[in-house]
Amino acid sequence: MPVRLEHITQPTEQDWIDLGKIHQDTQPQGLKLSTEELHQWLQQPHQWLIAGRFNDRIVGCLLAQQSEGQVTLSQAAVRTVTQRRGVMHQLLHHVVKWADEEQLSLLFTEVPAELSEPLKRRGIALIDDSYQYNSLNKS
Repeated sequence: MPVRLEHITQPTEQDWIDLGKIHQDTQPQGLKLSTEELHQWLQQPHQWLIAGRFNDRIVGCLLAQQSEGQVTLSQAAVRTVTQRRGVMHQLLHHVVKWADEEQLSLLFTEVPAELSEPLKRRGIALIDDSYQYNSLNKS
C-alpha cells in the first residue's frame, strides 16, 4: 500500500470526511481533535497536518507544529481499515527524509506504544519522555 506524504493546511471537503473517520477510529489514543478542534488548530500559525494519502484519500496523519528549526509531531493515527499495512511506517520514513532535506529536528510527542520500536529503528531516540530526531546530528 504505497502512501504519499502531504503537508495540509487547508483540507478539502473530502479530507475533512477522511479526518473525521480517522478521529472516530483512533481516539482517544490517536487523532484526539474533533473536526471543529482540528479546524481551529489549523488556523494557528506554523501548524499543519502531515497526511498519508493512498488513492487520493487520507489514511493516516500526524499533527505538526514548527518553531525555530524544530517540528513537533503528535497524535499519530491511521484509519482502522488500513492499519497493519505499513501506513505509519511509510509516513515515518517520509517525515524523516523530509526533515533531513529541510535540516529540521523532529520531536515526537504522544507516541502510541506500538510506534516506539519503529521510531527507534529510524534513529529517533527516546529522551525525556519524547522521541527526538536531529537531522544535523545523524551519523
